[in-house]
Amino acid sequence: MQYLSSLYLPGALAMWCALLFSLSTLWGYSLVLRGDGGALRFARRSYNCFALSVVLAALVMAFALVTRDFRIQYVYQYSGLELPAHYQLAAFWAGQKGSFLIWLLWGSLLGLGVYRTAGRQESTVMTVYTTTLLGLLFILVRENPFVMLTETPMDGQGLNPLLQDNWMVIHPPIMFIGYAASAIPFSFAMAALWRREDEGWARRAFPWALGGFMVLGLAILLGGYWAYTTLGWGGYWGWDPVENASLIPWIFGTVLIHGLYMERTKGRYRRANYILAVLVFMSVLYGTFLTRSGVLADFSVHSFVDLGISGWLIGLMGFFLVWSLYLLITRLPRIPTKPNEDPFLSRGTVLVLSTTTLLASALVITAGTSAPLLTAFLENPGQVGPSFYNRVNLPIALLVALLLSIVPFLTWKGTPIKKLLRKMLPSAVVAAVGSVVAAVVAVHEPLFLLFVFLALLAMATNLHKTVEKARSQGLSAAGGYLAHVGVGVILIGFLASSGYDTSTKVTLKLDTPQQVGDSSLTFLGFSREDPDNMVVQVDSPKGDRFYSYPRLFRNQRTGQTMVHPHVKSSLLEDFYVSPLEFSPGRQANPGQMVELARGEEVQLGDYTVQFAGFDLGVDGQAFAKMSEGVGEVTMGAQVDITPPGGEPERALALYKFDQESGRVSRPPVDMPGGGQIVVAGINATSGSVRLAFSGLPGMPNDPGEPAILSVDVTRKPLIQLVWFGLYVILLGGMLATFKRLRQAMAGAPAVATAPATAAAEAPAETETDA
Repeated sequence: MQYLSSLYLPGALAMWCALLFSLSTLWGYSLVLRGDGGALRFARRSYNCFALSVVLAALVMAFALVTRDFRIQYVYQYSGLELPAHYQLAAFWAGQKGSFLIWLLWGSLLGLGVYRTAGRQESTVMTVYTTTLLGLLFILVRENPFVMLTETPMDGQGLNPLLQDNWMVIHPPIMFIGYAASAIPFSFAMAALWRREDEGWARRAFPWALGGFMVLGLAILLGGYWAYTTLGWGGYWGWDPVENASLIPWIFGTVLIHGLYMERTKGRYRRANYILAVLVFMSVLYGTFLTRSGVLADFSVHSFVDLGISGWLIGLMGFFLVWSLYLLITRLPRIPTKPNEDPFLSRGTVLVLSTTTLLASALVITAGTSAPLLTAFLENPGQVGPSFYNRVNLPIALLVALLLSIVPFLTWKGTPIKKLLRKMLPSAVVAAVGSVVAAVVAVHEPLFLLFVFLALLAMATNLHKTVEKARSQGLSAAGGYLAHVGVGVILIGFLASSGYDTSTKVTLKLDTPQQVGDSSLTFLGFSREDPDNMVVQVDSPKGDRFYSYPRLFRNQRTGQTMVHPHVKSSLLEDFYVSPLEFSPGRQANPGQMVELARGEEVQLGDYTVQFAGFDLGVDGQAFAKMSEGVGEVTMGAQVDITPPGGEPERALALYKFDQESGRVSRPPVDMPGGGQIVVAGINATSGSVRLAFSGLPGMPNDPGEPAILSVDVTRKPLIQLVWFGLYVILLGGMLATFKRLRQAMAGAPAVATAPATAAAEAPAETETDA
């Protein structure tokens, strides 16, 4: 009773109902497997109730967060009164319990589609799939997210400042859809092994594998963009273990969809696909263990602390691993498969080479990510750095680009090399011209030039086939080729933005231009609209000007110093300004400040100072610009200064106002006989001017110290190709997913068109699909 009294009953009741209905779902499907066909309706209704219970639990959590119900411990830990509604909702997945709940939510909803597409394998598939969800549910029942505090706080502890970003509102939920989808091909594969029903599972699992590939790829894109625009280190992928935890199953998923394609079209890969389906799902569980057990707390800034669920995660991995190995060992040898007897230059051989290459990449990244575990027994355990991943994946990327280049013109039976070269010649010419341009502009290393050539060749050959397929069979039939075009684009983006970026750390004094490369940067102070935003004026050699607004501020709740870079994007490069340090300096002592109307004079020591009036000839368009609200307005204050025993001399003190940035500039003007004069302000109503004098004989003179801003200025050439390439890959994957899903639901026979990633389809002998 004490345990129940510590729970928020609406949410806890929904969780316990979900557990009850998941068990009844397994019971119902077990009756169907024993021959009771009438139990199928009961099993489906039980699953519907299970999904509804999870949805209700999620809605209760969302409502508690939005209404800021700090009685619930999770709401208190990850939200606060100052958060806007969308960040308050993002607190849902800020902690471990909430992220497991959103994972379970998507998994339960996907299951509604799984039992509708599983066909005659529904009972076994749903038994396996519900078991995968039950593992998450057990964790949530043990670590209930609806635990209540003994006293109600007035405010919460707040959301991690790094998560207070619009991209983090949508990135994690999409990633957990991809994680949930990884269990679906696994369930189809295990069900087929369990019941020895080998036929048909690949066709039904294929659209789900494609969908998971697409969704997880989108999550990786959003996560990379968030890191690039928020963290301030100038990159989008740092090979952090948490980043790799999503990349590894995505690469395994890429291999899986190609294997399923081969099984559907040629009856090959039948044994390998079972192993690949297990690898995709187990890599998700393993990545979850690495990032949520606390074992990487000293090696990853993104890793969760240990919540006390390490044992549960190990048990969950162990259960599915042992079950999978048992089925693979006892069932796999009897499964018939066709050996690859195609010639070397054939579609089948190249597809095998492509998937093997990608599989090697996934295994290497897994080993690198596991380095802290593999070296845990040493005195100083460690991890591998980004240079390791870049070094081992460069040759893999070269081989992938080469295989992508030739596969569009290969057939199943083999293509003579002369015929292949003849078909590739136009694309090779385009790639060669592009490589020459790259060599002239920047790329001089032979290995990088080869990289550029192969990436451009892959783009050109697959673009040719995309257009050809779209014309003959419609755009949906060209999804695979289109995705391969995106791979070529993104490879160029990777090389340009990572291999040829430039980064310069520079210290900017207030109002003092500083040359950085071919541009001049001037720190203008803070923005009037947002006092956290610095204003940096950037002038190019051609006279173009824009303003950068990096942010450097202290989070009031946590006391952390936060940075937020400003990115100025263009077609050819990004100009990336990230603040490093700010010193406010020390304000100068103006000596004496006076306000004078036109014609009025004042005695300052031995000097006589008279304001003669404004000089609008400095900028004849001043009033016109002010009325339009655009451009920089410059006004001059004419000041007559008479030194002791001398004649009056005129000084022109300038007052500049940039209406675009809101920045006011008041350059000091030297006075005759020594000292300086500055326009401190203008009273437009009375027509008077405030003048500040410093350095006059007999007056205190403290020049002060200017404010200083240290920034990291990075130029990222062609980085837009990284985002554009991923968009193209995902578009191709989307086209292929919708097509395969329609086929699976309609029970249509397999058609030999390509899946949507590296090394898919090629024309048959008659230039049509086999």
